[in-house]
Amino acid sequence: MDRQEFGREVIATVKWKIVPFAFVLYFFNYLDRVNVGFAALQMNRELSISPTQFGTIASVFFVSYLFFQIPANYALQRLGARRWISFIIVVWGAITALTFFAQNVTHIVIARFALGIFEAGFFPGMIFYLACWFPARERARVTSLFMLAIAFSSVVAGPMSGWIVEHVHIAGFNGWRWLFAIEGVPTILLGCLAFFILVDTPADAKWLTSQQRTWLETELRQERGAQSLAERPTLKMVLGNATIWKLALSYMLVQAASQASNYWLPGQVKGFAASLSDTQTGLIMALPFVCAMVTMPLWGAHSDRTGERKWHAALPMLLAGVGFFVIASVPSLPLRLAGMAVFGVGILSFYGPYWAIPPALLSPAGLALSIAFINSCSSLGGFLANQALGHVSQRFGSYGVFMVEAALCVAAFCVLVTMQIPRQAPRAETSTEPANA
Repeated sequence: MDRQEFGREVIATVKWKIVPFAFVLYFFNYLDRVNVGFAALQMNRELSISPTQFGTIASVFFVSYLFFQIPANYALQRLGARRWISFIIVVWGAITALTFFAQNVTHIVIARFALGIFEAGFFPGMIFYLACWFPARERARVTSLFMLAIAFSSVVAGPMSGWIVEHVHIAGFNGWRWLFAIEGVPTILLGCLAFFILVDTPADAKWLTSQQRTWLETELRQERGAQSLAERPTLKMVLGNATIWKLALSYMLVQAASQASNYWLPGQVKGFAASLSDTQTGLIMALPFVCAMVTMPLWGAHSDRTGERKWHAALPMLLAGVGFFVIASVPSLPLRLAGMAVFGVGILSFYGPYWAIPPALLSPAGLALSIAFINSCSSLGGFLANQALGHVSQRFGSYGVFMVEAALCVAAFCVLVTMQIPRQAPRAETSTEPANA
């Protein structure tokens, strides 16, 4: 077996061992985050929760999620990915399951705040973990496969959660309580499994042969060059890096647009035709995610194959803006449906190439904290976008759509003006020599 074929075999083995399990973990991460919206169909009435109180319930998660990103990744650096990720999964699963016993709005608020604390470390921790296992030329595709869980869960979560709330009434308890239990208990079990399945570094992977471990460690070590993971990361290292601020601003803006669309799109879709039922509206809302499930891995694979990152991250942002404009401005129903598909493709396909950029630009020592800081901006973007869109729409009507357009355009610009990103070696290459920019 030649070196090129051997390298492909090693990467394929690592993918099958890590990516499917990471996908499942992210699927339940998303479920446990959004299930309160479906629970509210019964919970708000049973616990006498007012709309204002439910607004607090919905937003308090993002407060703790924002402020605990960086502390969580300090813990990741100290404890290692396997221990920390498995721990936080078990805890947030337990919090979700214990919400079954909530008796008032205070209990729900406390549960959501605690959930944000422990979910804060998962996504940046997993992005860092993938960077520790895959060479740069593989990361866009791997990240896209991991983040397919967003699209998949967006399609599956609604029907599944709605069915549980409506039909599961065991031992006299309403379905909203069983929703938290049914989606929380499997998460606890997955967290326990993660402790045994996840492996911190290739050197510890018993499912790789000694030759495979040596090849992968050499590949990753040569990418890092003189940089060392042993260098002590500091918050000053992160906040003093202009590149991180550009990446954080772009991510904040694209997530602001995404969150604003979640708020704005259902009403727009309902207005596509007077005859649309709620069920039909829900099916149309699944269209962007179904399309994205096809394009995300393909776009990530193309980024890896060419070794290009910036345009692969920026173009989907601009494409999402085009789709958003068509939905809002074109009266033709077929074109609006096409706009939905284009928007979904753009707003999700940027993830893989985008999250391949930080490991290519940033020191391995500060990578986990840098990813945490960038990701924390998504919460800030979502909060600010929904606040601003509400005020703009109330004062200027449909012109609020241009705020989303502007956010996506500026986000793409921030990515494109980021410092020169080294062009990684194409996926077919197995040379351990770093590629020239």
